[in-house]
Parts: sequence; C-alpha cells; structure tokens
Amino acid sequence: MILGQEILRAAKILAEAENAAASCGAGISAESGIPTFRDPGGVWERADPAEMGTSEGLIATLKTNPQKLLPVFRDLLDTFEQAEPNPAHFALRHLEQMGILKTVVTQNIDNLQQEAGSTDVIEVHGNGFRMRCLKCGRSKCYPRKDMIRRIKEKIQAPDSVAFSDIVELMPKCEECGSVTRPDVVMFGEAVKDIPKSFEAARKCDVMLAIGTSGVVYPAAYLPFEAKEAGARVIVVNPNENAFHRVSDVYIPLKAAEAMDQIVKAVKEQ
Repeated sequence: MILGQEILRAAKILAEAENAAASCGAGISAESGIPTFRDPGGVWERADPAEMGTSEGLIATLKTNPQKLLPVFRDLLDTFEQAEPNPAHFALRHLEQMGILKTVVTQNIDNLQQEAGSTDVIEVHGNGFRMRCLKCGRSKCYPRKDMIRRIKEKIQAPDSVAFSDIVELMPKCEECGSVTRPDVVMFGEAVKDIPKSFEAARKCDVMLAIGTSGVVYPAAYLPFEAKEAGARVIVVNPNENAFHRVSDVYIPLKAAEAMDQIVKAVKEQ
C-alpha cells in the first residue's frame, strides 16, 4: 500500500512538472541485459581496469597479448547486440512526448535511450557506437547492431587477431581519412558535457534519479544540484536510496517496473 502511494506521489509530481529531467545510471540498462561494470559478475571482475579501462593500458595489452582481452570483448559484443530498450527507456520517451520530460542525462554508453526515441540525451560517458577521429575530432554514430556484427565477423578466430587487425576494425574518418576510436570516456579521461548536464539539473523542476548508485561523480551531484535549485527529486532504485538527503519520493523497484507504473499513473492524472 505504501509503495502504491509513492507511485501515485511520483506521478502527481510529474504531472505537475513543466521541465523535468532524468539522471540515469547502469540500473536502467541492466534490465535490457547489460550488466553493470562494477557489480558482481561485471566487466571489472573479468578484466583488469588498468588493462582495459584506460587508453594506455588497452593499447599496450592489445599490442602484446590481444587474446587476453578478446573473450571479454566477445562477451560484451554479444551482450550489446542482444540488448533492446526496455519499458523504463520507453517510459522516459512517453514523458517527453507528454511535454513533461525535457532532458535525459545518462551514464550509459549503449545508445538504448536514443533507440527508445528520446531526442535530448546527454551522454556523460560517451557512446560506444559513436566513433571519434583521433586527428580532426569529427564524430559519427553508426547503427549498433550493424557495427557489432561487422566487428564480430572479423574477430572470430582467436589466435589470428593482431593489434593491426583491431585498428582496422575501426571505421576511417569520413572527413580526413584518419583512424577513429569509440567515443567513450575511459579512466583518466574527462567526462563529457558536464556543464550542459548541470545546467539541465539547475533548470528542471523535477529530477528523476533512475538506477544510479550515486557513487560515480560528477554525475552523482546532479540530484543535489537540482534540489538546491528548487526541484523535487524522485529516486528509483531497488537496492538503496543514495540520495535520501534530497529525495522527495523513493521507489524501491527496478527501473522498468517502477517507470511503467509511474507513467500509467501520470496518464490517469
């Protein structure tokens, strides 16, 4: 009964909103089959972050022993290929279509929020399917599944893949012809569009914090920034409320279940 009341409270707050924003963490994509990197069973249990999480470490490992990382890459490719937007992604699109939600700030690199139809998505950790030229900085997005299938076809034989083969997997820049890399933020690199993210937090009248543990900064500051600027804060997380000091509503459900119920209740307002 109490949980149902919290759903209705969240729906009432959103129904009254004119400029809501969402801050999304790995939890929103976990229900699409994409495991978080830090949780048990995540990538950092299978690969050393120093070897795979930094540009220098990744290049060095791929040059000396690419076979060490290929099993992890293959698993990731399979995971991202099979993933589809889930009801939480679509719920945010519905809130946008209703004129309630203006901006989604996401820590995820999977492109699922855009595939669900959201039009204003700020990706603070980049996008794994957007390639950035190492020379001129030009970037271009590629269809997720087409890109994955093309890469998988070229790394099927584990003993024959060399560093040069991996470099060749990356599309050439259409502007200058140089090598590109996935436009994602690795350890030691600056996060993206933080001023834009904080501007969205300061301007919103409601902040949805969905599936985020609140331990990855600076994105974890966004609900606090929104609250300080006068917004109400709704937290959706099945495990904990990392923003209990500023939250107005806390819903301890997985993102898909909670957001589906919230949007249905908003439509009934």
